[in-house]
Amino acid sequence: MDLDLRYDKTRGIYVLNGLRVMPLPKGSLELIQDYVGAILGLATKSIFEDAMATTVYSFLTDLAKNRQIKIKNDERREEELFSMFRGLGFGNIGVVSKDINSYSLTMDHSFNSFLSMTKPMTYCYQASGLLTALYRLMLGKDVKVNELKCKTTGNSDIDWFEMIILNEKKEFSYINSPSYPFDAKNPNPDLEKVEISNSEYGVTINSMPVEIVPVIFFPYLFSKLRKIIGMGVYGIQYGIGTTMSKLYVPYPLPQVASKYQVAGFDVLAPLAGVGFVKSIKNDFGGLQEVDVYDSFNALHVDAETEKRCYLLAGILTGLSYFLLGTNLKLKEADCSSVNNSFCKFSFEK
Repeated sequence: MDLDLRYDKTRGIYVLNGLRVMPLPKGSLELIQDYVGAILGLATKSIFEDAMATTVYSFLTDLAKNRQIKIKNDERREEELFSMFRGLGFGNIGVVSKDINSYSLTMDHSFNSFLSMTKPMTYCYQASGLLTALYRLMLGKDVKVNELKCKTTGNSDIDWFEMIILNEKKEFSYINSPSYPFDAKNPNPDLEKVEISNSEYGVTINSMPVEIVPVIFFPYLFSKLRKIIGMGVYGIQYGIGTTMSKLYVPYPLPQVASKYQVAGFDVLAPLAGVGFVKSIKNDFGGLQEVDVYDSFNALHVDAETEKRCYLLAGILTGLSYFLLGTNLKLKEADCSSVNNSFCKFSFEK
């Protein structure tokens, strides 16, 4: 599949071959896993494996429904999917050997062991989930992926996995991805084509190293965490956001702002596809509130109706000094998840 990434400046979202995605600073997914791991310990493994397996499986299923990929268990289709994930910044997947019941797999430059080079443990929970999703789709059977070696243990230059094919067919969890009409031959002229630059070590857009993830990853992950720890998940979201904001600081934000003719917090739309960001100022020119339309953080994957954009609040708060020159603390006043037309954030000094 040729990766066709486009930016909709009227909505502040990125669309990849008709499905909404988010470009995250390289290392974001691992940072989030670390943050949750410090709180939940060993439970983190199953949570993140499932979050990645479910969202990637759903994403691939929707691409197949939209005729962007063909699902078939052969080496050509397998390599096409490997190439797609490499192009999204997840690393290089390889098959070392396989038989009727198992595969030996590797991931070179894996997104999941990018930062934590000093952790003496197998660590690639999300990479295991990604591989699970890929082979669930191709084989139509459930699989069990075990990480055998990880760069974080210090005894391997790449990450090694064993995949066991389970002799059972079943329906897997599926979440509908936000979908938009797409025609590769006649693309929507209002959507700007964004080039994905590839290198041995990853991918960049707008000169920023990124990993491009399905937009449903965050809503599903935090919904899953909420079922375990209740409302405390929103404090975790906020903490992740303020920590994650530091990954944006080395990026060429002024150049991105100039390219898309935005300023202040509004740069987050072309930067990360968070939704259309509109800074509201008072009569004296001071920031009064920040409104976000189509917020990624407010997408529903469950029946809960409560304000939920705490990750976005944390990112905005963490970037306030860098973007505005003053430290601000954000509070979410209204949220589209409770039937508002947009999410409203107000700040206190």
